[in-house]
Amino acid sequence: MAYAEYGMAQNKLKFLRLPLLGACLLILALPAMAFGQELSLDLLNQQNLVQTSNGPWIIDADRLSYDHQRRIYVGEGNVHVHSGDRSLRAHWASVDLESQKVELRGNVRLEYGPDWLEGNHVFWDLNEETGTVDEGLLFFSANGFYVHGRSIAKVGPHQFTLVDGFVTSCAPDRPDWKLRYGRMQVDVEGVAWVRETSFWAGRIPLVYLPVLAFPVQTQRKSGFLVPWAGFSRLQGFEGEIPYFWAIREDMDVTLYGRYMVERGFMGTVEYRVHNERWGQGAWLFTHLYDHAGREHLSEYGYPFQTRNRYWLRSRHSVALTDELQARIDLDVVSDQNYLKEFERGAASFENSDRTFREFLGRGILNDKNLPARESSLYADRRFQSSLLGLDVRYWDQLDPALDEFTLQRLPEVSFQAIPSQLINSPLYYTLDSSLVHYWRNEGDRGNRLDVYPRLYFPFHWKSYVDVEPSVGGRVTGYQVDWQESTLDAWQSRFQGDVRVEVSSRLNRVYPIQMGDYVAFQHAFRPEIQYAYSGEGSNQDRLPQFDRVDQNQFQHSLSYGFTNFLTSKRVSLDPQGNQATSFREFARLRLFQSFNIDPLPEDIRFAPETGKGFTTVGLRTDFMPHKYVTLTYDSLFYSTEREDLSHELYLTLNSGKGHVLRFNYQYREERPVDEFIAETSLKITPQIHLSTYHNYSLEQNEMFKQGYGIRYLSDCWGVTLRYEKERDDQRIAFSVNLLGLGALGTTFAYGGDSSLGSP
Repeated sequence: MAYAEYGMAQNKLKFLRLPLLGACLLILALPAMAFGQELSLDLLNQQNLVQTSNGPWIIDADRLSYDHQRRIYVGEGNVHVHSGDRSLRAHWASVDLESQKVELRGNVRLEYGPDWLEGNHVFWDLNEETGTVDEGLLFFSANGFYVHGRSIAKVGPHQFTLVDGFVTSCAPDRPDWKLRYGRMQVDVEGVAWVRETSFWAGRIPLVYLPVLAFPVQTQRKSGFLVPWAGFSRLQGFEGEIPYFWAIREDMDVTLYGRYMVERGFMGTVEYRVHNERWGQGAWLFTHLYDHAGREHLSEYGYPFQTRNRYWLRSRHSVALTDELQARIDLDVVSDQNYLKEFERGAASFENSDRTFREFLGRGILNDKNLPARESSLYADRRFQSSLLGLDVRYWDQLDPALDEFTLQRLPEVSFQAIPSQLINSPLYYTLDSSLVHYWRNEGDRGNRLDVYPRLYFPFHWKSYVDVEPSVGGRVTGYQVDWQESTLDAWQSRFQGDVRVEVSSRLNRVYPIQMGDYVAFQHAFRPEIQYAYSGEGSNQDRLPQFDRVDQNQFQHSLSYGFTNFLTSKRVSLDPQGNQATSFREFARLRLFQSFNIDPLPEDIRFAPETGKGFTTVGLRTDFMPHKYVTLTYDSLFYSTEREDLSHELYLTLNSGKGHVLRFNYQYREERPVDEFIAETSLKITPQIHLSTYHNYSLEQNEMFKQGYGIRYLSDCWGVTLRYEKERDDQRIAFSVNLLGLGALGTTFAYGGDSSLGSP
């Protein structure tokens, strides 16, 4: 094996002392495999040593020779030129130092990181960074595309011309689908123009287009996204075309143009920003001047309300300083039927909620069926042991009968102090305080100042018992604009309370050999609390804005216990070494209260006001394995039946594609009595089945159900799904081509549903 290596710092002086050798070695940089990356060229010889930022180049071959007169290097057998993650391999290579051109033959393969190019015969001009490849195959790792061409030519810094080939994300030897072309011109800073284009499924041509253009840039660029179209009886024939505008790296806008035959043109603007100074946020606004007639809307159960239909929603978070954080959530809609009538596309609740969750990690505050839409502005300034907050809440009441009476919180300023030691004493204190302005068109409104300090004296008896007595005093002042009452505008209240909390924690470890499990720790934490709060002064002269204004009287005893079961597991890691891990295996909490004195009847938010025992609460979490999760939350005993509730969540995940989710909910007060079951079964590596059932035991009907089958290949997939929601029925079909996206349509009947939604 002959080889030549240059760039070693310790050999530099030796090379400079031997100028008579006169042998120059070409170090060539590889052409970029991904569109948008440029060639780099390093020519090193024994007289002028040059190093690139990526390090030295190394060339080796079975046989390496140099023609001094023609200044040509020739390598034969396993020729390899490499530097870092750049590599060139061929059976034979000729490098002309005079013209700075290289010719490669036989199993040529150029690699640049994870991208590569293969061909039989390659010519390359190292100065111009241009050249040609015969029978070339390109692979782009970013999107998994293979591009084949009988001839591939790089004709400029960012321009390519390809002749007679195809594009696919399947294995290129026998692709399941491919996009064939006669000639393709690519500008890696923009788009690819393709002539004589045909789409093939296997060996069958399906679609022919004389000219086609699509974006090929590696960075975000402006352009049209995949449109969709469909039909429904409420909207008529409709279609939506999105346009993506890449303003800059940290900011973009997507414009959605949607036309509905029965409704008119609907436009949606989606603005996203992720900037260190301006924060992270997504803002969406949709508007439609509705052409639907009153008779058409009433036919589907939607009374006419307004021609101007709109929805403004946003989620935005910003860090003004390291200690000062702020966030804004907007949800303002034109009418209470908007979110029910437009359930597909960019204007839908599901699309907006998904956008917010994926981009910011939090969705829309209120369910789409609630008539009051909540918007908020929240900011807080954090100190070492306290928090200063600003909270503005506005409810957009869509029910006209309630709009004028809806109470707005504009704004609330709060200050909280976490438990802190009082000087050097054994005492600790906390403070909850707020100043709120309440406003509405009709009804009582005004301002409220609430200050609630608390003093604690915790002590411990050895390691068995923790006792924490505390005393608090709540002072509340009001300035009220009474709607009808002749009471004085200035009112106040004082209310004191006493609490004593006693708890303990008992632990025991059980050495149990069960598979990889070697031990379990059982922790038992009993607790009991006595609470007394006297009736506030002037309680009958106070406005009733929220819970704070209610009578705070309480004389009760609360008790319960919590069990924790933690497992210790010893297993082998991938290297064969023992690894110890701990996992919370199960948790059980049981609690109840006893009212020593009955609560006042005017406490609207109290669950149970009578004397004696209250509801028994149970919460259990069972997590024996990462594939099994069970949660059960219940109020299963109550003297007042409307407080009863049960909620069960069960997830079974085989880790091999089989998933079962089960959710049961029961609420006596609403009433709600339903279960939801979802399954996903991997029949074969290619075939997946899914089901969804939402059954209401209260109404004795299947509220919603769905069935789907999906076939997945390495580079494409087909999905067929049937859904039924009361009288609405939909059949959806879509084809997903890896790298190109999904194409599909939906047929709706029996009710209303938009079609072809992405």
